[in-house]
Amino acid sequence: MDEIYGVHFIDITQPPSRMQRLFTILIVWCFLYAPTMIHAQKLDVFIDCQTNCDFTYIRQEIDWINYMQDRYTADVYILATDQRTGSGGRNVQFITQGNGKYASIVDTVLYDVSPDDMDATIREKFVANLKKSLLPYLAISPMSDKISYSIEEQGEEGNDENEIDDPWNYWVFNVGANGNYNGEASFSNYRVSGRFSASRVTEENKLFFFTRYNHQASVFTLSDGEKIENVIKSYSNWLRYVISINDHWSAGLIASQGSSTFGNTDVEGSFKPAIEYNVYPYSEAATRRLSFFYSVGPEYKNYTELTIFDKISETVMRHGLRMEFDQVQKWGELEIDLGANQYLHSPDLYSVFINPELDWNITTGLQLSVGGFLEWVGDRINIAKSELSDEEILLQIRQLDTDYSFFSYVSINFRFGSKYNNFVNPRF
Repeated sequence: MDEIYGVHFIDITQPPSRMQRLFTILIVWCFLYAPTMIHAQKLDVFIDCQTNCDFTYIRQEIDWINYMQDRYTADVYILATDQRTGSGGRNVQFITQGNGKYASIVDTVLYDVSPDDMDATIREKFVANLKKSLLPYLAISPMSDKISYSIEEQGEEGNDENEIDDPWNYWVFNVGANGNYNGEASFSNYRVSGRFSASRVTEENKLFFFTRYNHQASVFTLSDGEKIENVIKSYSNWLRYVISINDHWSAGLIASQGSSTFGNTDVEGSFKPAIEYNVYPYSEAATRRLSFFYSVGPEYKNYTELTIFDKISETVMRHGLRMEFDQVQKWGELEIDLGANQYLHSPDLYSVFINPELDWNITTGLQLSVGGFLEWVGDRINIAKSELSDEEILLQIRQLDTDYSFFSYVSINFRFGSKYNNFVNPRF
């Protein structure tokens, strides 16, 4: 090794000395292994978010954990789900499950989000409760010595969370309207709609009322100058009342009334008592549900045109059975909605449907989503007897008879690369 003007030069033609080898090993260790050791001091956490999650904000506020790309490599798995509350807000649930040396820790944290909460408040609540969920794991992690504690003291009078002074008596109302207009040289379309809802939800019962009006008109100009107008009008009123019997049983009624030019009805209405049994307690509905719902009652229909059964009005009895299965777990989510409806005056008039959906985390980085809807249709007693023109069929002005309807989808995604997802970069 030579020295010129105080600068050392290494002769690469000569074998490296022991000191040089040690120095090289130290440089390699600093670049390759030191970052890994820094990561290893933190908890590896995978958040399976089934609710509103602002991950940019979460990573900025909680930088003392490693955000993992896959649940299989995480120390802690967190399933975040929510359920709608009676006020229109959400009840959010964190279910945590440890892996490895943390496997014995399983916990659940619940908190409420008000319908009036702004996005900033929602994400602050999420972060605060996420920290609460991670505390049992931090207490036995390598970071336990770095934890500092503080407890906010309660005022002398205190607050009883069960005592709520609500001047609205749990009633919630929503009023809304929509309108749009669009077009081009040979086409124009406008649509206006209005809606109103009122609900009151407590642990004992649930009441929900909804009304909606819709008016849509389209004008098409053909190549010969002829104009074709398509007008669809409808309104509907819908009422549901449910009584909580116990952790597994509910009873109530469903009533509706409305009109539809597309459905060939001037006036139609129904009134159906109903009962439901949930195999699992309703308190677990955010993560698993297996329920059976049955309703039966009269339906009245006053048609715009004579139907294929030569009816201009009729009152018929109809019943229906529906099964809902929903499972949200670490491996993904499975939903199956299966049901059947039948007219009692003519048992051959019935419909059956199935709606399965699967999101499956097959293995590290590989996810499969499959779903669809299939219905056997044999109960459209409202179909008009008159022949439809080609224009009416193409523009879907009137409902057509059919034996079945379906749709399906499938998607697959494979993620590979770094297992960490800690950094936030909002540029561009």
